Parts: sequence; structure tokens; C-alpha cells
Amino acid sequence: MNNEYFTIQQASEGIWGVISVPGSGSLGNAAIIDLGDLTVVVDTTNLPHSGALLRHTAEQLTNKPVKYVVNTHFHGDHVNGNQQFMKSEFISTVWTRDLLSDMGEVNIDLMQQNIQKIITSLNQVRSTQKDPHMLTEIGYDLSVQRALYDAIPSLCRVIPTITFEDKLVIQGTKRTIEVLSYGGGHSLSDAVVYVPEEQTLIAGDLISTKTIPVIPYGNPYAWIRILKRIQKDLKVDTVIPGHGEVSNSDRITDVIRFLENTITYVSGAVKSGKSESYWLEQGVLKGYEDWHLPQYFRWNFRWLFNSMLVQNNR
Repeated sequence: MNNEYFTIQQASEGIWGVISVPGSGSLGNAAIIDLGDLTVVVDTTNLPHSGALLRHTAEQLTNKPVKYVVNTHFHGDHVNGNQQFMKSEFISTVWTRDLLSDMGEVNIDLMQQNIQKIITSLNQVRSTQKDPHMLTEIGYDLSVQRALYDAIPSLCRVIPTITFEDKLVIQGTKRTIEVLSYGGGHSLSDAVVYVPEEQTLIAGDLISTKTIPVIPYGNPYAWIRILKRIQKDLKVDTVIPGHGEVSNSDRITDVIRFLENTITYVSGAVKSGKSESYWLEQGVLKGYEDWHLPQYFRWNFRWLFNSMLVQNNR
């Protein structure tokens, strides 16, 4: 059942993590939940092709068609496979639906131009790197970007039709899902899926396993608040993260700590008066050098550094 795009990890009874193979192009994780009388898929990966394999895998594992697809947020690596689930009903927050709707039809030329810019930028970063882990991760990233570039002409935007604000519950014969949103932290609007009977959380990109969280265009302060609320409100044994391996609730603390440490580090950098380029040369924040996607720490740093400079100059 594993393939070039993802491995299947049983997270708990009736729940499987669909974990992206690094460099394969699928990029975002997904999840399959058997509610007994119906099947739910959470997120649909980065490519139509990996989305098709995800649907096929879900049908094989549960012996049922996929009734509902939940999109945790609007980023492409979690929704680009949507078009392979056209017989399913799509669920998201009101805001995620509006964000996807406002994006309109796929603009092939513009998307390919943007991917080309990312590829050029990654090649520039790679040319100055000596660290073997960073070189490996940039190599994976380049493979993902090329796979997406090739897939763009076949992409169709699919807009969710069932929306909610804070909470939506679907009760199956064997287990229940609670689709919850506490606002936006990683993106402008983030949802998680909680299965109370199995104490399992499918977290989207609010939680990752040993993977640098992507902060730009989100709100790291709100993100920390959301994760602390999840810790307070939900009994979580198992986490299926947006990126990285299936794990446990310790990963929630890992991400809170990463965000807090990054805010402190960048705040100190701004106060130091030294230039952005000086700080970028310092590399990845100490303690996180071996995490996946280390190349995104630069993007996080640059975005937060400039945001804090603007606030300080007000």
C-alpha cells in the first residue's frame, strides 16, 4: 500500500497517517479515518497524482468510498489533490473556503513563474551551502518544486461546500470526528480533526514532527495560543502532523518551544542593530539544525525580522 509518494502508518484503531516521502512531490501529510459507516480523508497532498493514490488507498483500507474530505487550511500542499475526490463532500472553515474561492481559477503561467523563482532561490542557497543535511533537504525541496511545476497545467481548484466556524461533529457508527478551529496561526485559518474515542489529533500544519514550521503570513503569537488551548482542551495520545512522522503529544510542546525560541531570537537580532544578512549567515537556530526543511528557517527569520522592524518603527 506504500508507494513512491507516501507511507501508511497506523496511528490508532481505524486511523492511518499518510506520511509524505521526502522529495516525492506529495509534501503535505494526509490522514484516513474509518468512522464505521463512512470514510473521511483529512487533506489531499500536494499533487493530483498523489491525491489519486490517496483516494485509492482510503477505499482499500476502509472498503468504502470517501464520504468527506476535510481541508485543514488553504495551502497547496494540503489541497492540490482535492480534484481527485469529486464524489466526496468537502469541509473547511468559512475563511479557508473564502480564501480558496478568492484564488479563482488556476493561473498556470503565474504559478509556474512563481515556482521557477523558488527553484532559482533554492539553487542560490544550495550553491553557498556545505552542510550535508541542508544540501539533502534542499535537494528534496527542488524535487518537490519540479514535480509541482509539471503538475500545474492539470490542477483544478476545488472549493469546500460544507463550512463551519468553531466546531463541526460527524458521528459514525464506530467513532466520531470533531473538526475544530481556534482561528489562524500557521495560516489565516487553521482547523484540526480530533477523534475522541482514539484520543488522536490530525493537526494540519499547526504541528510538525522534527520539521521547521513555516511562519510567514501566519501569526506565531496566535499559533502558540492555539497550541496551548489544544493542550488544555483535548486529551491527545497520538498526533498525525502536517509534516513528519506520526508521533505523540510531545510534538505540541516542541512546536510551542520552537515558535517561542524563534520569536526571542529574532527579537534579539532586531535589537542588536546588526543587518539581516549578518543574521542569515548565522544559519539555523541552535538546537534545530537536524530538523527537516532547515532551508525554511531563513524565510521565517527574514519575515519575522522585517515584521518586527516595521512594528518598532511605528
